[in-house]
Amino acid sequence: MKKKTSLRVQLLGILVAFVLAIVGLIYFVQTTFLDDFYMRYKVSSLKSVAQSISDLIGEDDTEELFDHLGMNNEVCIRLVSNEEDFCYSGACTLRNLDHNTINLIAAETVESGGEKLFDNFRYQHRFNEHPEDVYIFAKMINYDDEDILIMVSSGITPLNTTIATLKSQYLLIVGIILVMTLVLALLISRFILKPIKQINEESKNLSKGAYDGSSVRTGSKEFAELNSTLENANEDILKADRAKKELLGNVSHDLRTPLTMIVGYGEMIRDLPEENNEENINVIIEEAKRLSVLVDDLVDISKMQDNVIDLNREDVSLNGLLESVYHQYERYCEGRDIDLKLKLNKDITINADVKRIKQVLYNFINNSLNYNSKESQSIVIGTEKYDGFTRVYVLDNGDGIEEKDLDNIWDRYYKVDKEHKRHQIGSGIGLSLSRELLKAHGFPYGAESSPGEFSKFYFDVQDVK
Repeated sequence: MKKKTSLRVQLLGILVAFVLAIVGLIYFVQTTFLDDFYMRYKVSSLKSVAQSISDLIGEDDTEELFDHLGMNNEVCIRLVSNEEDFCYSGACTLRNLDHNTINLIAAETVESGGEKLFDNFRYQHRFNEHPEDVYIFAKMINYDDEDILIMVSSGITPLNTTIATLKSQYLLIVGIILVMTLVLALLISRFILKPIKQINEESKNLSKGAYDGSSVRTGSKEFAELNSTLENANEDILKADRAKKELLGNVSHDLRTPLTMIVGYGEMIRDLPEENNEENINVIIEEAKRLSVLVDDLVDISKMQDNVIDLNREDVSLNGLLESVYHQYERYCEGRDIDLKLKLNKDITINADVKRIKQVLYNFINNSLNYNSKESQSIVIGTEKYDGFTRVYVLDNGDGIEEKDLDNIWDRYYKVDKEHKRHQIGSGIGLSLSRELLKAHGFPYGAESSPGEFSKFYFDVQDVK
């Protein structure tokens, strides 16, 4: 397996490579294209001056203006017409051109359409024994019915010495840049890589719920947000761990009770033949059903986590579905002096998985049965119109739910009664399962409660007809 390098080394390598690439590119451009850039600049300057002269002819004080143009742009200017011949900018290299040469330049300029560049024009200056390369830009204009030849020239300085100087300087420049790159890498390491390393070290404790974000020191907003995210994740892990422990306690209790009943009544029937009666057998059957409900809830909540529950939706009468649920609990409630009522509004047709919606209603009703310590218990299964929907609800007169718990009752593993004060059916995951089933259907849901007075669980549906 290839050995991985540290982020610090990688960053330093990237910075050095980037800097060397930039320096190399500049070196290549300066030494390879410097002559070309210089020539283009000179030609552009000559053309610009010639155009300015063309625009200024006829203005007052042209001689002073042309001298000013020549001095500022370091060029020589000569204007030739049939009647006049002027040179500007002092000791101009164009001054010594003879008339034959000027006539030749004029002819070629006219032939080229009125403008022409004469490059590498060899000129022997009277004060310099060495010949000099000169660029001459010629422009022929017509002013006041008179042809005027505008010539602008500039000497071309060889750049070999300049390029050699640049090359020698680049070694020093590269050295300085490399030192600065190293300093920059060290600063980045201190202010960026160090917090990353601290967060990485602390994140190893995340699985244990022991992440300590306070030990990470950083002034960067992004690192502060990352640290905050990991702190929140650490808190979520702790909450999930506590919730799972509570779930184990809840499930253990809920499993132990029916199993104890089944084993106890089974042994009694085995040892005492006279106790082999319908009542005792029904107790065993009912407790076995409780175990089955608990196991089904656990299996369903696991499937919900993996998103593998499929809904078998169909169009069904809402009132018919609620009447079926009512009749299933009717006899049970009568035997325990619980006032169970059915209050239905106008019937509608809904599209739903009948088995799953019944499961939701069972959880609502079981919740009402489990958390009611009043002697005179009442439960209402009903429907009502609400904001364009039909609201299906289960209302009880039980102990109610504190406001601080109301938002949490839908959470997985959450159970308001954690002390198991009463003999209860269920594992504490029924409402969480109901929430997932209602979300899968797309039905809005919720709960209302007042401690010591009532609890109301509901979901909203619409007529599909």
